Amino acid sequence: MKRLTIALSAAALSAVAAIPALALQNKDDADLIALKTQVWPDIYASNDADRLDAFLSDDFVLIAGGSVSSKAEEVDWMRNNEWDAPEDFVYEVEDIVYITHDAAIIYGRGLSTRETENGTPCRHSYISSNTIRRTEEGWKPVSSHVSDVNCEPIDG
Repeated sequence: MKRLTIALSAAALSAVAAIPALALQNKDDADLIALKTQVWPDIYASNDADRLDAFLSDDFVLIAGGSVSSKAEEVDWMRNNEWDAPEDFVYEVEDIVYITHDAAIIYGRGLSTRETENGTPCRHSYISSNTIRRTEEGWKPVSSHVSDVNCEPIDG
């Protein structure tokens, strides 16, 4: 697969419907890009623990910040915490690697504007790779590995 760089925000999701315009190889590409750029961020932005529970594979693991957490821990975190989603969040898909016809790794970078702990505006970014498996219900995340989390102060 040729290198694929696509940045989709909620306002630009109509581009996913125009698959030929994105030069995607197949419908799976579009489905996986929508999963990572629209569905997953929307679940977190809406703080919908029940939807997260249905979305993630039962054996899901998150690897981030030097620790590993299970699906149950992620869903529990969402039930007990409200996350204030940045309005300008965008996930840029770098590439999709198909391991088999029913398993893929999608990786890229998440970007948004946030504030540091002392309230200074910053440009937040991270890199993530996500293993996704096709099930009878559709594509489901099996793992997410987040690294290189950074928040560069915005000069103002």
